[in-house]
Amino acid sequence: MLMHISKYVDDIYTCNRSRCGFCREECPVYQEFRLEAYSCRGRIQIARGVIEEKIAPSKELLDCINLCTTCGYCRYKCALHNVEIIEALRADLVKMGITDKYHDKARKYILKSGNPMNSPSNERTNWTEGLEFDKNSPVLFYAGCIYSHMYPDRLRTIIRLLNRIGIKLNYLFDDEKCCGNLLYSTGYWDDFETLKKENQEIFKKNKIEKIVTPCPGCAKMLTKVYSESDIEVLHIVQYYDELIETGKMKFSTPVKLTVTWHDPCDLARHLRIIDEPRRILNEIPGLKFIEMEHNKYDSKCCGAGGGMLNSWTDVTMNIAQKRMIEAQQTGAEYIVTSCPTCESTLERIIRYEESELKVLDLSELILKSV
Repeated sequence: MLMHISKYVDDIYTCNRSRCGFCREECPVYQEFRLEAYSCRGRIQIARGVIEEKIAPSKELLDCINLCTTCGYCRYKCALHNVEIIEALRADLVKMGITDKYHDKARKYILKSGNPMNSPSNERTNWTEGLEFDKNSPVLFYAGCIYSHMYPDRLRTIIRLLNRIGIKLNYLFDDEKCCGNLLYSTGYWDDFETLKKENQEIFKKNKIEKIVTPCPGCAKMLTKVYSESDIEVLHIVQYYDELIETGKMKFSTPVKLTVTWHDPCDLARHLRIIDEPRRILNEIPGLKFIEMEHNKYDSKCCGAGGGMLNSWTDVTMNIAQKRMIEAQQTGAEYIVTSCPTCESTLERIIRYEESELKVLDLSELILKSV
Protein backbone atom coordinates (compact mmCIF):
# COMPACT_ATOMS: atom_id res chain seq x y z
CA MET A 1 0.00 0.00 0.00
CA LEU A 2 2.90 2.39 0.78
CA MET A 3 4.78 1.72 -2.44
CA HIS A 4 5.99 5.33 -2.89
CA ILE A 5 6.97 6.42 0.63
CA SER A 6 8.83 3.15 1.24
CA LYS A 7 11.58 4.34 -1.13
CA TYR A 8 12.54 6.99 1.41
CA VAL A 9 12.70 4.91 4.60
CA ASP A 10 16.41 5.63 5.12
CA ASP A 11 15.86 9.39 4.85
CA ILE A 12 12.87 9.23 7.19
CA TYR A 13 14.83 7.43 9.92
CA THR A 14 17.87 9.68 9.40
CA CYS A 15 15.68 12.73 10.01
CA ASN A 16 14.08 11.14 13.07
CA ARG A 17 17.48 10.30 14.54
CA SER A 18 19.08 13.71 13.97
CA ARG A 19 16.06 15.94 14.76
CA CYS A 20 18.12 19.05 13.95
CA GLY A 21 15.14 21.22 13.00
CA PHE A 22 17.01 23.50 10.60
CA CYS A 23 14.14 22.96 8.14
CA ARG A 24 11.83 24.96 10.39
CA GLU A 25 13.76 28.24 10.24
CA GLU A 26 11.96 29.74 7.25
CA CYS A 27 9.38 27.07 6.41
CA PRO A 28 6.44 29.28 5.36
CA VAL A 29 3.75 27.01 6.79
CA TYR A 30 5.55 26.36 10.07
CA GLN A 31 6.01 30.12 10.47
CA GLU A 32 2.22 30.50 10.20
CA PHE A 33 1.22 27.82 12.72
CA ARG A 34 4.29 27.18 14.90
CA LEU A 35 3.17 23.57 15.28
CA GLU A 36 5.61 20.70 14.84
CA ALA A 37 3.17 18.76 12.64
CA TYR A 38 3.33 21.58 10.08
CA SER A 39 7.11 21.55 9.83
CA CYS A 40 9.06 19.28 7.52
CA ARG A 41 10.56 17.47 10.51
CA GLY A 42 7.10 16.93 11.93
CA ARG A 43 5.69 15.61 8.67
CA ILE A 44 8.57 13.17 8.35
CA GLN A 45 7.91 11.99 11.90
CA ILE A 46 4.29 11.44 10.83
CA ALA A 47 5.49 9.54 7.75
CA ARG A 48 7.42 7.22 10.06
CA GLY A 49 4.26 6.68 12.08
CA VAL A 50 2.39 5.71 8.92
CA ILE A 51 5.14 3.29 7.84
CA GLU A 52 5.18 1.67 11.29
CA GLU A 53 1.35 1.51 11.26
CA LYS A 54 1.12 3.69 14.36
CA ILE A 55 -0.79 6.36 12.43
CA ALA A 56 -3.71 5.28 10.27
CA PRO A 57 -4.16 6.82 6.81
CA SER A 58 -7.03 9.32 6.99
CA LYS A 59 -8.39 12.56 5.56
CA GLU A 60 -6.99 14.37 8.61
CA LEU A 61 -3.55 12.97 7.81
CA LEU A 62 -3.85 14.10 4.19
CA ASP A 63 -4.86 17.61 5.29
CA CYS A 64 -1.70 17.82 7.39
CA ILE A 65 0.53 16.55 4.60
CA ASN A 66 -1.13 18.83 2.05
CA LEU A 67 -0.43 21.91 4.17
CA CYS A 68 2.94 22.32 2.47
CA THR A 69 3.91 24.54 -0.47
CA THR A 70 6.73 22.15 -1.50
CA CYS A 71 8.83 25.32 -1.70
CA GLY A 72 12.03 23.38 -1.06
CA TYR A 73 13.33 25.55 1.78
CA CYS A 74 13.80 22.35 3.78
CA ARG A 75 15.88 20.95 0.92
CA TYR A 76 18.03 24.10 0.98
CA LYS A 77 18.74 23.44 4.67
CA CYS A 78 19.02 19.65 4.53
CA ALA A 79 20.50 16.96 2.28
CA LEU A 80 17.52 14.61 2.63
CA HIS A 81 14.73 14.16 0.06
CA ASN A 82 12.24 16.18 2.09
CA VAL A 83 9.93 17.38 -0.69
CA GLU A 84 10.00 13.96 -2.35
CA ILE A 85 8.88 12.36 0.94
CA ILE A 86 5.89 14.71 1.18
CA GLU A 87 4.88 14.13 -2.44
CA ALA A 88 5.33 10.35 -2.14
CA LEU A 89 3.11 10.18 0.95
CA ARG A 90 0.47 12.24 -0.84
CA ALA A 91 0.63 9.78 -3.75
CA ASP A 92 0.22 6.79 -1.43
CA LEU A 93 -2.80 8.37 0.26
CA VAL A 94 -4.41 9.19 -3.09
CA LYS A 95 -3.79 5.60 -4.18
CA MET A 96 -5.76 4.51 -1.10
CA GLY A 97 -8.65 6.73 -2.17
CA ILE A 98 -7.97 9.46 0.40
CA THR A 99 -8.15 12.71 -1.54
CA ASP A 100 -8.73 16.45 -1.19
CA LYS A 101 -11.91 17.80 -2.79
CA TYR A 102 -10.15 20.84 -4.23
CA HIS A 103 -7.37 18.74 -5.70
CA ASP A 104 -9.98 16.31 -7.05
CA LYS A 105 -11.60 19.23 -8.83
CA ALA A 106 -8.30 20.39 -10.34
CA ARG A 107 -7.58 16.81 -11.47
CA LYS A 108 -11.02 16.62 -13.10
CA TYR A 109 -10.39 19.90 -14.93
CA ILE A 110 -6.99 18.75 -16.22
CA LEU A 111 -8.42 15.48 -17.51
CA LYS A 112 -11.46 17.20 -19.04
CA SER A 113 -10.12 20.52 -20.35
CA GLY A 114 -6.37 20.01 -20.34
CA ASN A 115 -5.67 22.65 -17.71
CA PRO A 116 -6.30 23.10 -13.95
CA MET A 117 -8.43 26.24 -14.43
CA ASN A 118 -11.06 24.43 -16.57
CA SER A 119 -10.64 27.02 -19.31
CA PRO A 120 -11.90 25.88 -22.73
CA SER A 121 -9.13 23.91 -24.40
CA ASN A 122 -9.70 25.70 -27.71
CA GLU A 123 -8.62 28.98 -26.06
CA ARG A 124 -5.13 27.70 -25.25
CA THR A 125 -3.61 28.98 -28.49
CA ASN A 126 -5.56 32.23 -28.94
CA TRP A 127 -2.48 34.26 -27.99
CA THR A 128 -0.48 33.09 -31.04
CA GLU A 129 -2.28 35.15 -33.69
CA GLY A 130 0.10 37.22 -35.79
CA LEU A 131 3.25 35.76 -34.24
CA GLU A 132 5.94 33.80 -36.08
CA PHE A 133 6.90 30.20 -35.29
CA ASP A 134 8.95 27.54 -37.06
CA LYS A 135 7.20 24.16 -37.05
CA ASN A 136 10.41 22.46 -38.19
CA SER A 137 12.64 23.86 -35.46
CA PRO A 138 14.01 21.33 -32.93
CA VAL A 139 13.69 24.04 -30.26
CA LEU A 140 10.18 24.02 -28.80
CA PHE A 141 8.43 26.85 -26.99
CA TYR A 142 6.32 25.16 -24.31
CA ALA A 143 3.88 27.78 -23.02
CA GLY A 144 2.22 25.86 -20.18
CA CYS A 145 -1.33 26.09 -18.84
CA ILE A 146 -1.28 29.12 -16.57
CA TYR A 147 0.39 31.53 -18.96
CA SER A 148 -1.76 30.28 -21.86
CA HIS A 149 -5.08 30.73 -20.10
CA MET A 150 -4.41 33.48 -17.53
CA TYR A 151 -1.59 35.57 -18.98
CA PRO A 152 -1.68 35.19 -22.79
CA ASP A 153 -0.37 38.74 -23.26
CA ARG A 154 2.84 37.74 -21.48
CA LEU A 155 3.31 34.88 -23.92
CA ARG A 156 2.81 37.32 -26.78
CA THR A 157 5.47 39.52 -25.22
CA ILE A 158 7.97 36.64 -25.17
CA ILE A 159 7.44 35.65 -28.80
CA ARG A 160 7.33 39.27 -29.99
CA LEU A 161 10.64 39.79 -28.22
CA LEU A 162 12.20 36.71 -29.82
CA ASN A 163 10.75 37.53 -33.25
CA ARG A 164 12.19 41.04 -32.93
CA ILE A 165 15.71 39.60 -32.74
CA GLY A 166 15.10 37.10 -35.54
CA ILE A 167 14.28 33.96 -33.53
CA LYS A 168 11.41 31.64 -34.42
CA LEU A 169 10.74 28.68 -32.14
CA ASN A 170 8.57 25.64 -32.71
CA TYR A 171 5.16 25.54 -31.01
CA LEU A 172 2.75 22.61 -30.76
CA PHE A 173 -0.50 24.60 -30.94
CA ASP A 174 -3.37 22.16 -30.26
CA ASP A 175 -0.94 19.34 -29.48
CA GLU A 176 0.46 21.10 -26.40
CA LYS A 177 -0.73 19.39 -23.22
CA CYS A 178 -0.46 20.16 -19.52
CA CYS A 179 2.92 19.06 -18.11
CA GLY A 180 1.15 17.44 -15.13
CA ASN A 181 2.85 19.47 -12.41
CA LEU A 182 -0.26 19.85 -10.26
CA LEU A 183 -1.23 16.19 -10.69
CA TYR A 184 2.21 15.12 -9.57
CA SER A 185 2.57 17.47 -6.60
CA THR A 186 -0.89 16.59 -5.23
CA GLY A 187 -0.45 12.82 -5.52
CA TYR A 188 -2.31 11.77 -8.69
CA TRP A 189 0.68 9.90 -10.03
CA ASP A 190 -1.17 7.41 -12.22
CA ASP A 191 -2.84 10.24 -14.11
CA PHE A 192 0.47 12.05 -14.28
CA GLU A 193 2.27 9.05 -15.80
CA THR A 194 -0.36 8.81 -18.55
CA LEU A 195 0.04 12.50 -19.37
CA LYS A 196 3.82 12.28 -19.22
CA LYS A 197 3.89 9.43 -21.76
CA GLU A 198 1.58 11.35 -24.10
CA ASN A 199 3.85 14.40 -23.91
CA GLN A 200 6.98 12.37 -24.52
CA GLU A 201 5.42 10.80 -27.61
CA ILE A 202 4.50 14.25 -28.94
CA PHE A 203 8.03 15.56 -28.34
CA LYS A 204 9.49 12.54 -30.12
CA LYS A 205 7.08 12.84 -33.05
CA ASN A 206 8.08 16.48 -33.52
CA LYS A 207 11.81 15.70 -33.20
CA ILE A 208 12.26 18.10 -30.31
CA GLU A 209 15.82 18.47 -29.01
CA LYS A 210 15.40 21.47 -26.70
CA ILE A 211 12.44 22.94 -24.80
CA VAL A 212 12.19 26.57 -23.70
CA THR A 213 9.40 27.34 -21.22
CA PRO A 214 8.43 30.47 -19.27
CA CYS A 215 6.87 28.47 -16.42
CA PRO A 216 9.19 27.32 -13.59
CA GLY A 217 6.76 24.55 -12.66
CA CYS A 218 6.85 23.17 -16.20
CA ALA A 219 10.63 23.55 -16.29
CA LYS A 220 10.97 21.62 -13.03
CA MET A 221 8.74 18.80 -14.22
CA LEU A 222 10.36 18.52 -17.65
CA THR A 223 13.84 18.60 -16.10
CA LYS A 224 13.44 16.45 -13.00
CA VAL A 225 10.40 14.21 -13.43
CA TYR A 226 10.70 13.67 -17.19
CA SER A 227 14.39 13.13 -16.46
CA GLU A 228 14.87 9.99 -18.57
CA SER A 229 14.40 12.14 -21.67
CA ASP A 230 17.52 13.43 -23.43
CA ILE A 231 15.78 16.70 -24.33
CA GLU A 232 17.51 19.81 -22.96
CA VAL A 233 15.13 22.00 -20.95
CA LEU A 234 15.66 25.71 -20.34
CA HIS A 235 13.56 28.17 -18.43
CA ILE A 236 13.06 31.36 -20.43
CA VAL A 237 15.39 33.21 -18.02
CA GLN A 238 18.21 30.82 -18.92
CA TYR A 239 17.43 31.24 -22.61
CA TYR A 240 17.53 35.03 -22.36
CA ASP A 241 20.83 34.79 -20.48
CA GLU A 242 22.30 32.67 -23.30
CA LEU A 243 21.05 35.12 -25.95
CA ILE A 244 22.64 38.04 -24.09
CA GLU A 245 25.92 36.19 -23.63
CA THR A 246 26.15 35.32 -27.33
CA GLY A 247 25.26 38.87 -28.39
CA LYS A 248 21.96 37.93 -30.03
CA MET A 249 19.97 39.99 -27.53
CA LYS A 250 21.14 43.53 -26.76
CA PHE A 251 19.64 46.23 -24.57
CA SER A 252 19.48 49.77 -25.91
CA THR A 253 16.62 51.78 -24.41
CA PRO A 254 17.13 52.91 -20.78
CA VAL A 255 14.44 51.78 -18.35
CA LYS A 256 14.11 54.24 -15.48
CA LEU A 257 12.49 51.98 -12.90
CA THR A 258 13.36 50.72 -9.43
CA VAL A 259 12.72 47.01 -9.11
CA THR A 260 13.28 44.05 -6.84
CA TRP A 261 13.44 40.39 -7.92
CA HIS A 262 11.28 37.63 -6.47
CA ASP A 263 12.91 34.20 -6.84
CA PRO A 264 10.22 31.60 -7.61
CA CYS A 265 10.81 28.49 -5.48
CA ASP A 266 10.83 26.16 -8.49
CA LEU A 267 13.40 28.38 -10.19
CA ALA A 268 15.76 29.03 -7.27
CA ARG A 269 15.67 26.08 -4.91
CA HIS A 270 14.45 23.31 -7.21
CA LEU A 271 16.34 24.27 -10.39
CA ARG A 272 19.11 26.41 -8.82
CA ILE A 273 18.57 29.25 -11.30
CA ILE A 274 19.55 32.34 -9.34
CA ASP A 275 22.39 34.14 -11.15
CA GLU A 276 20.77 34.38 -14.60
CA PRO A 277 17.91 36.76 -13.71
CA ARG A 278 20.29 39.00 -11.78
CA ARG A 279 22.72 39.20 -14.67
CA ILE A 280 19.83 40.21 -16.92
CA LEU A 281 18.54 42.89 -14.55
CA ASN A 282 22.01 44.34 -14.12
CA GLU A 283 22.44 44.54 -17.92
CA ILE A 284 19.35 46.71 -18.50
CA PRO A 285 20.45 50.37 -18.79
CA GLY A 286 18.87 52.82 -16.37
CA LEU A 287 17.35 50.11 -14.18
CA LYS A 288 17.86 50.26 -10.41
CA PHE A 289 17.77 46.77 -8.93
CA ILE A 290 17.46 46.28 -5.15
CA GLU A 291 17.57 42.86 -3.50
CA MET A 292 15.03 41.83 -0.88
CA GLU A 293 16.41 40.68 2.47
CA HIS A 294 15.60 37.06 1.66
CA ASN A 295 16.87 36.24 -1.81
CA LYS A 296 18.34 33.52 -4.00
CA TYR A 297 18.21 30.13 -2.22
CA ASP A 298 16.95 31.90 0.92
CA SER A 299 14.06 33.59 -0.91
CA LYS A 300 10.63 33.54 0.72
CA CYS A 301 7.86 31.53 -0.96
CA CYS A 302 4.76 33.26 -2.39
CA GLY A 303 2.64 30.60 -0.67
CA ALA A 304 0.83 29.11 -3.67
CA GLY A 305 2.83 26.00 -4.57
CA GLY A 306 2.13 22.33 -3.96
CA GLY A 307 -1.63 22.74 -4.40
CA MET A 308 -1.85 25.15 -1.44
CA LEU A 309 -3.63 27.87 -3.39
CA ASN A 310 -6.45 25.44 -4.16
CA SER A 311 -7.04 24.03 -0.69
CA TRP A 312 -5.53 26.53 1.80
CA THR A 313 -6.13 29.92 0.17
CA ASP A 314 -6.14 31.88 3.43
CA VAL A 315 -2.76 30.47 4.45
CA THR A 316 -1.39 31.20 0.97
CA MET A 317 -2.46 34.83 1.23
CA ASN A 318 -0.85 35.21 4.68
CA ILE A 319 2.42 33.89 3.29
CA ALA A 320 2.15 36.12 0.21
CA GLN A 321 1.56 39.15 2.42
CA LYS A 322 4.92 38.62 4.12
CA ARG A 323 6.66 38.56 0.76
CA MET A 324 4.83 41.69 -0.35
CA ILE A 325 5.90 43.53 2.82
CA GLU A 326 9.51 42.50 2.26
CA ALA A 327 9.34 43.86 -1.29
CA GLN A 328 7.83 47.12 -0.03
CA GLN A 329 10.71 47.53 2.40
CA THR A 330 13.17 47.77 -0.50
CA GLY A 331 11.48 50.90 -1.81
CA ALA A 332 11.05 49.30 -5.23
CA GLU A 333 8.19 50.25 -7.53
CA TYR A 334 7.94 46.79 -9.08
CA ILE A 335 8.35 43.17 -8.05
CA VAL A 336 9.86 41.50 -11.11
CA THR A 337 9.57 37.74 -11.43
CA SER A 338 9.14 35.03 -14.04
CA CYS A 339 6.50 32.62 -12.76
CA PRO A 340 2.77 32.82 -13.50
CA THR A 341 1.76 31.33 -10.14
CA CYS A 342 3.92 33.79 -8.20
CA GLU A 343 2.70 36.67 -10.36
CA SER A 344 -0.95 35.77 -9.82
CA THR A 345 -0.54 35.33 -6.06
CA LEU A 346 1.47 38.50 -5.53
CA GLU A 347 -0.93 40.54 -7.68
CA ARG A 348 -3.83 39.20 -5.63
CA ILE A 349 -2.34 40.18 -2.26
CA ILE A 350 -1.23 43.57 -3.59
CA ARG A 351 -4.81 44.31 -4.72
CA TYR A 352 -6.22 43.12 -1.40
CA GLU A 353 -3.80 45.24 0.62
CA GLU A 354 -4.15 48.21 -1.77
CA SER A 355 -0.37 48.44 -2.03
CA GLU A 356 1.29 50.76 -4.55
CA LEU A 357 3.60 47.94 -5.60
CA LYS A 358 3.18 46.45 -9.07
CA VAL A 359 4.15 43.05 -10.44
CA LEU A 360 6.12 42.96 -13.68
CA ASP A 361 7.01 39.86 -15.67
CA LEU A 362 10.71 39.80 -16.59
CA SER A 363 9.88 39.42 -20.30
CA GLU A 364 7.77 42.59 -20.21
CA LEU A 365 10.67 44.43 -18.61
CA ILE A 366 13.16 43.16 -21.20
CA LEU A 367 10.87 44.22 -24.06
CA LYS A 368 11.05 47.81 -22.80
CA SER A 369 14.79 47.89 -23.48
CA VAL A 370 15.45 45.60 -26.47
